[in-house]
Amino acid sequence: MSDDRFASYRELATVYMPGEHFDVSVRTGDTKPCVLVMAPHGGKIEIRTAEIACATAAHEYSCYLFKAKLPANNRVEMHIASEVYDVPEALNAVKTADLVIALHGRRDGDDTKRIWMGGLDRNLSKHIGDMLQKWGFPVLFDPPNFKGIHPNNICNRGATKAGVQLEIPLSLREEFRRSPQREGTFVACLREAIASYLG
Repeated sequence: MSDDRFASYRELATVYMPGEHFDVSVRTGDTKPCVLVMAPHGGKIEIRTAEIACATAAHEYSCYLFKAKLPANNRVEMHIASEVYDVPEALNAVKTADLVIALHGRRDGDDTKRIWMGGLDRNLSKHIGDMLQKWGFPVLFDPPNFKGIHPNNICNRGATKAGVQLEIPLSLREEFRRSPQREGTFVACLREAIASYLG
């Protein structure tokens, strides 16, 4: 994104310190470690994405979280574009992942309702999107932006070189913050989609 201060984690890490300004965590799944659920821009960058990723992964799947915690201006100071995402823990996590699902948050723009589906794994993207729509969460399969199709996008750097990217609108994430039950339904839907895809 053009308003990002830094073009890489390497640049960001010369100014900000892990543990003080942001937290990075990786958890390996107990039973399906080859499935990785990510929130590359969690914390105060794209609200609720880290919480959703953590709950979706639960104990079965692997999980990567980056959680920004500056007092202000996290979006500009802490956002690293997915195509140049080089946080070492993230790069290590995707190496052994067969399925990568990256959760992002987008500004509403003129579409306050739909989750934009992207990534190079078209089959998994379609499967998750269909499940979301079945559960009452509208999606857009060919979004105008944030398509997640660049080969260097962090979601596409797993073992299969193809992953899935979900862009959740701010209005829906604000709704999740107000309604834990609604967010729980969303998480349950994602978990059901992953489980049914794995078979």
